[in-house]
Amino acid sequence: MFVTICVAFITAGMVVILFFQISMLLQIRRTASTLEKLLETARSHIVPLSHDLTVISQDLSGILRSVHRQVDKVEESITTIRDAALRLRGFGGRLFRRDEGPVLELMTLVIAAGQGLESLLRIIRR
Repeated sequence: MFVTICVAFITAGMVVILFFQISMLLQIRRTASTLEKLLETARSHIVPLSHDLTVISQDLSGILRSVHRQVDKVEESITTIRDAALRLRGFGGRLFRRDEGPVLELMTLVIAAGQGLESLLRIIRR
């Protein structure tokens, strides 16, 4: 009789284990099905995304080439402006050295004429 009870408990245990294994296998099957749908959705989205990334990459490459060309032009312009400023400074220096004497004489004459007029006005007021 003891053997019959033991066999009954072992059989009941096996049935319980079998029930849990079946429910676990069903859950694994549902998870695999969901994962398969997710992978299919991801695959369908990856193709357009990779195309868009390729287009964006090409656009960025074009923009960078344009920027490099513009930087070269700006660099040339800055060099031209710097050279023009240096020439202008040299020209101004030459003009100042050439005309320094006559300009100083003219300024002295204007100051002297102003002081003479001021003295004349003071004499007339008296």
